[in-house]
Amino acid sequence: MKLAASSLLLLLFVATASAQTPNVTGAWDATLTSPQGTFDIQINLKQDGEKVSGAVKGPNGELPIEGTQTGANFKAKYTINFQGTDLLISLTAVLDGNALKGSADYGGFAQGDFTAKRSAQTAAPGAKPADTATSAAGNVSGAWAFKVESPAGAGTPTFTFKQEGEKLTGQYKGTFGEAPVTGTVKDNKIDFDLKVNAQGQDITVKYTGTLEKDGTMKGTADIVGVGAATWTAKRQ
Repeated sequence: MKLAASSLLLLLFVATASAQTPNVTGAWDATLTSPQGTFDIQINLKQDGEKVSGAVKGPNGELPIEGTQTGANFKAKYTINFQGTDLLISLTAVLDGNALKGSADYGGFAQGDFTAKRSAQTAAPGAKPADTATSAAGNVSGAWAFKVESPAGAGTPTFTFKQEGEKLTGQYKGTFGEAPVTGTVKDNKIDFDLKVNAQGQDITVKYTGTLEKDGTMKGTADIVGVGAATWTAKRQ
């Protein structure tokens, strides 16, 4: 009976009833086309619910940007000074994994293409090529879709992380509702814990893993007193 109960708890943990919500938090390398030509910008975004805010860095300096992310649909606006006149640039795109693809409207006067992909972190001066690859995956801020597999079953909980230096905080969302996450990210190593309540019993889950060069993560999860599982994750 004890073994059966443990298997049930493990199955309940890895299963999830929650939908995965796309998230654009992070830095993006973007390209815009216009009647004036093609130009590159960097967009740093923060998503809170459906609200998006941040900054655009480009030929016009650093400018504020705001918009929405609803499902896979991204919309944002920012204003530049064009020949002494304020010009509103409106971006509309569809989020597909780590890429945005759509269009740009220049104050209603012209239209062009808009594409963007998540940025790799800038390597420290003198870093070796291998260090650069590790740094590209080095910040995990944003929403992640997990796939957890165990002898008792598989499931896909969602984690939203916020990384500040090596400190990691965030939120778990799954069958057990929501729970806060705390941990660390050091080089390409990630470790974090959370506590959930299952059938009146508090359960601690310890995740350990690595950040891969392709921007994904993988590792093991120790569900204390219940059993172990393996996991993989990718950005939403």
